[in-house]
Amino acid sequence: MIMNYKTGKLPPNFIYLGVMLLGVGIWRMILLDWKGILFFAISLLCLFIKSGIIIDTDNKKLKKYFGFFIIRKGDWQNINSLINLQIIKAKETQSMSVLSITRTETNDVYKLYIVLSHKSIELISGEKDFIIKVAKEISHELQTSIINRTIA
Repeated sequence: MIMNYKTGKLPPNFIYLGVMLLGVGIWRMILLDWKGILFFAISLLCLFIKSGIIIDTDNKKLKKYFGFFIIRKGDWQNINSLINLQIIKAKETQSMSVLSITRTETNDVYKLYIVLSHKSIELISGEKDFIIKVAKEISHELQTSIINRTIA
């Protein structure tokens, strides 16, 4: 069975930029201006770039990909030496600066790792409920256990 999970897109401000550039690009192409093609191409990049993971449970392989539309670029990794899945709670700090105003925000983020005999690979990060749901699905298909390190 093939399992596919999207792990990220560009932030919302790039999505809004992509929508704006799409409109400007179409408008400029209607006016027969060559710059419209450039705006249109940049808007497609902003709107349709994504990343994710594909897990082939039958062959025990994992692919972390970077994609555009249906094209997915990445290398397959062998996960035959799978030990378990781990859920870890981490704190992420994000700083934002605009002119002279600086804001720092710290959030709790839950991460799902696949533990192999020689390394650990981060699969997905996000909200607690989503990570637990995904971990249960993956562990069921790979027939492995989950270690939840978030319980204090």
